[in-house]
Amino acid sequence: MMTFALLLLLLLVSGLSVNLNQAQDFPGRCSCPNSIKFLKGNISDFQVLEKRPACDQTELIITLDKPGNATEKVCVNPLGRLAKAFFRCWERINKDEKRKTECIERKRRAE
Repeated sequence: MMTFALLLLLLLVSGLSVNLNQAQDFPGRCSCPNSIKFLKGNISDFQVLEKRPACDQTELIITLDKPGNATEKVCVNPLGRLAKAFFRCWERINKDEKRKTECIERKRRAE
């Protein structure tokens, strides 16, 4: 009887944790609710967020270097030319995090 109660409690707790985890991924929760089309500054990094259950579009977040060793993360419009160029480069390097600088250098040469 005690084993059954313990097993039932274990199932209840595991089911609850799965439901809580899935509750975080509901449609419409994109990381970039607002985005810009153009940006100026030195790009030091970027992040591509692929489509996922929580967001139905691919997103681009660019890190800009600011004066005084500060940085700023900016969401870029995924339909704009800049984002499309980064997405193409991201695909070309096979989404390899270690090769991201190739895309950044390519952008600097194009300016």
